[in-house]
Amino acid sequence: MTFPKAEAVSRVKDPLDWSEDKCRLMAEACREMAVFHYGASPDIRAIYDRRGFDPGSIRSEEDIARIPAVGVSAMKTYLLTSLAHERAVLKLTSSGTRGQKTQIWLDQESLDRVQAMLDVLWEQEGLVSREPTNYLMFVYDPEDAQDLGIAFSCRNEQRFAPAAETFFAIKKDARGEWAFGLDAVLEKLAAFEGDGKPVRIHGMPGFIHEALAAMRAKGLRVRLPAGSFMLTGGGWKAAEDKKISRESFRELAAEHFGIPVENTRDNYGMAEHSAPYIECPKHRFHVPVYNRVLARDPASLEVLPPGRSGILELITPFNAMMPNLAILSTDLGSIDTEPCPCGRRSPTFSLAGRAGLVKHKGCAIHAGDIVRRGARVA
Repeated sequence: MTFPKAEAVSRVKDPLDWSEDKCRLMAEACREMAVFHYGASPDIRAIYDRRGFDPGSIRSEEDIARIPAVGVSAMKTYLLTSLAHERAVLKLTSSGTRGQKTQIWLDQESLDRVQAMLDVLWEQEGLVSREPTNYLMFVYDPEDAQDLGIAFSCRNEQRFAPAAETFFAIKKDARGEWAFGLDAVLEKLAAFEGDGKPVRIHGMPGFIHEALAAMRAKGLRVRLPAGSFMLTGGGWKAAEDKKISRESFRELAAEHFGIPVENTRDNYGMAEHSAPYIECPKHRFHVPVYNRVLARDPASLEVLPPGRSGILELITPFNAMMPNLAILSTDLGSIDTEPCPCGRRSPTFSLAGRAGLVKHKGCAIHAGDIVRRGARVA
């Protein structure tokens, strides 16, 4: 089966500048994917029927919000698929090491669509370069974590600037446990400063903050070459536990890495949703036209107006392998009330934290465990 509307919306030019035509295409793509999953997945058919939802009724922007969502917790318990298992070309898991992990499967066409989403988004944000670039990756070494989503994502993002050298900061030690190589990171920063090539620092803020704190304690500063960026994602809990704000984190990076504040961007996403979000230079999360973000009341699940905080629902129509068209997350956030000063014509949203009594054991919590273990060893 082909999905022409999903193909088109995932490759739309300038996805952060919404238009009437682009929004109409998004509704058509959601209808196309919802109809398919209804026919291919008994679980989705049962959910839609129980809610009295006809997937063919998606005709407008307002209809997108009516798509019944799958709870992210369900995806940590059940493997939901809509295509034959042998169609999967990529299988990833969330990075939790305790409790349950989410499995994300993609067939080739769905993988191509999500890669195209990333391509057009990074192009619009000016993050594509042909200049050889050094990478300092504050993520799990993919040689030891080949199925972890965050390791795949950071390796995948090296497509946007050719890699001269890549160093991974988190590797398995002699006991087979993940360990953060702080001393090696500081040595590599000094080497990259002298090399002259732009540097891209990717990964989890908890680990990056450990490096910044060590540099501050030692009075160390580097000035990474022009064109360097820091792109964070996941693992914020370990940094927030240190009572540092995101603004202070960016300023600390500017002081000790020499990276301009506007070149530090946070990414938001989750394995269960897969579609990308990235901060603009003004540090607002924009919603690309191939995604929708809704804030829902935790009790009634009604869609909340801008400015009201609720549970975030994430919608994207790219994946035929799994019925994750609409996902109800465990994150709290709100749609912003004012347009972004960067000038992009798309809604933006703000994160407020996690919902629920028990947090999922994902990369953020695991990062905190490793940071604390390293501190005890030191």
